[in-house]
Amino acid sequence: MGVLDFLAFGEGAMGGRPVKKFYAFDLGGERGIVASWPECESKVRGRRARYRGFATRAEAEAWLGAGAHYEHKQQRAEGERSALPAQAVFFDSGTGRGEGVEVNVTGRDGVPVLHLVVPEESLTPRGTAFMPKGATNNYGELMGCFHAIQVARALGVKLVCGDSALVLDYWSRGHVSREKRAEDPELARAAEAVAVERRAFESEGGRLQHVRGRVNPADLGFHRE
Repeated sequence: MGVLDFLAFGEGAMGGRPVKKFYAFDLGGERGIVASWPECESKVRGRRARYRGFATRAEAEAWLGAGAHYEHKQQRAEGERSALPAQAVFFDSGTGRGEGVEVNVTGRDGVPVLHLVVPEESLTPRGTAFMPKGATNNYGELMGCFHAIQVARALGVKLVCGDSALVLDYWSRGHVSREKRAEDPELARAAEAVAVERRAFESEGGRLQHVRGRVNPADLGFHRE
């Protein structure tokens, strides 16, 4: 297995383009929303202010409208997690243990379900699986997606969720660049296998959906936002 590049799809990027964010600020007598951090910083630096970044302007407006109150990230994540669909399968990959790339597939309750499609002897005591030496975290996300779809089909569940935009939007559809295919044929073959599984899943009414890493029940605890 070749070592995979990050392909410029790192944190804060999707489809090769920066993810747009909106920044809401409350200075007491002045409130507003700007479309870049430098603009927000120029407003709040050196002043008593409340400010937060959001993925959409609507979220920023809602936060200001609700009083611009801060909420502990963990509390917010727990609230979002409780709102996730009960009938869904979640996947994640991480390297935080320092033992290689680890893959996790769970239900909304966070209980591992990889044993439904992976031999018990290939699993860790935690119910997770390590990828072969030399794999990258992105490859782990791809394999996590593959196994999550397998689990969903076995259980008759119609929703699979993960936090990798690269895998959800590109690799799981078989969309791998020509350069990457030439550089890593094994990755290309893996992506094609996942694409076949995904097409079968979608033909049965299944779908894939993005979920924030901090909210993902399968999150291995190494995700930073």
